Amino acid sequence: MTITYAIPDTHGCVDELRDALTKVDISDPTTSLVFLGDYVDRGPDSAGVLTAVKDQCDARPDQVIALAGNHERWFLAWIDADDSDPTWLLADTGLTTTRSFLPTEVVEQAVSALADGTVDTVNGALKREIVSRHGDLIAWMRERPLHHETATHIYVHAGVDEEAGPMWASMTTAETFTEKYPPSLGKHAVGKVIVAGHTGVGPLHAREGRMRCWEPYVDAGHVYLDGRVETTGQLNVMRYDSVSRTTSFL
Repeated sequence: MTITYAIPDTHGCVDELRDALTKVDISDPTTSLVFLGDYVDRGPDSAGVLTAVKDQCDARPDQVIALAGNHERWFLAWIDADDSDPTWLLADTGLTTTRSFLPTEVVEQAVSALADGTVDTVNGALKREIVSRHGDLIAWMRERPLHHETATHIYVHAGVDEEAGPMWASMTTAETFTEKYPPSLGKHAVGKVIVAGHTGVGPLHAREGRMRCWEPYVDAGHVYLDGRVETTGQLNVMRYDSVSRTTSFL
């Protein structure tokens, strides 16, 4: 493939995602687009982001790759958990993510039921409503890969086990792929540039005396792209040209 684009954590910010997609041209069948995960939580329309990303994958399945992030894994763990475990729901501030999946009246009815029922009952009811209305989206989320590799780059949500060197793919756990923190910096023995989201770039720049809260962070072995779109409004797009071996940010 000649050109590869990468888009990091979108976190429910569907308008910013749509704007970012206007900067991406995958009309050439040799061009690819990699989404780095974390489509849900924080922003106003998690379901809208998931639908938009899934639509991109469905339209060009040989060119578009959507990876799993830790927030998708946490969401699915909640869906699969016993109704007596409302941990994820209680962390959903203002029920913002939940509301993006369901009509307002359904959510309000469930919340009002707390007066007569229990958190377990409401938790279970909301989960079943989401699965009933968005079964195809939930199934699609379960199928997301943890990494994507090209001749020169490894695309991942959070990071890999760099101490494993060339054996990184088999030695890295799902938790490391999606939750690695703190991020590794500088040269490594993996042999390819690691492109990741997950870690906000602001602190990475700050530790080197730069005040750049959303610009991509690049070092000798990594590209970190997460500009914290939910607070900055900036959704970074990386473009790599394998012919000229150049990286640019849009």
